Amino acid sequence: MAAGNSYIGAVIAVSASTPATIDSTGFAALTYTTVGKIVEWGAVGDTSENISVALLEGRVEHLNGAKDGGEIAFTFRMDSDAGQTILKNNNNNNTTISFKITDPSGKITYAHGLVANVQDQPRNNSNYEGMTGVFRVNSATVRV
Repeated sequence: MAAGNSYIGAVIAVSASTPATIDSTGFAALTYTTVGKIVEWGAVGDTSENISVALLEGRVEHLNGAKDGGEIAFTFRMDSDAGQTILKNNNNNNTTISFKITDPSGKITYAHGLVANVQDQPRNNSNYEGMTGVFRVNSATVRV
């Protein structure tokens, strides 16, 4: 059995553009800027609505409905780099931006959407200066 991989060393990058096509070629054609000091980039991937069908025979069947990339929570320690600036400058407006995750294993994940709810971390004696927010996914998740 092979040992598992960790996400230590994963790189999150953003682009202030959207791809011409929602596939690996379209996303790869964009220019990305690394977001520094990422603490966490939440779960990525579509979920689907549950469509339940109550049959007269007394059984409920389930179908997968509309897909939703949902909201991906993120946290970073303040660094004021260009990637953080793209996230902050696009907070709560309706400008679509793209992201690229490059995992240590070489796997790449792309999507695009909106940035929202960027806020300062709570100020207390056991916290660091940083920000949290969400990325609202509006495209399919593309994995390479």
